[in-house]
Amino acid sequence: MSSVPLAYLITFRTYGTWLHGSQRGSVDHFHNQYGSPLFPPNEARQQQTKRQLTLPPVVLNVLQRQSVELAVPGPCMR
Repeated sequence: MSSVPLAYLITFRTYGTWLHGSQRGSVDHFHNQYGSPLFPPNEARQQQTKRQLTLPPVVLNVLQRQSVELAVPGPCMR
């Protein structure tokens, strides 16, 4: 079996909404290779990352989410 993925799952988060140390796990410079484990939950790291934000977190409203949903599939299907 090959370790090369058959497809890519493209996801994104807006600024400040999924911080390093989150309970959901996260990816950082040392945990970003295909198949590598996520950075584990760490409350201190999450708070440190939150303090480093230079702007408020960006949360998309309904119209913005719909716009992204309509725009992203086109370029990805080419």
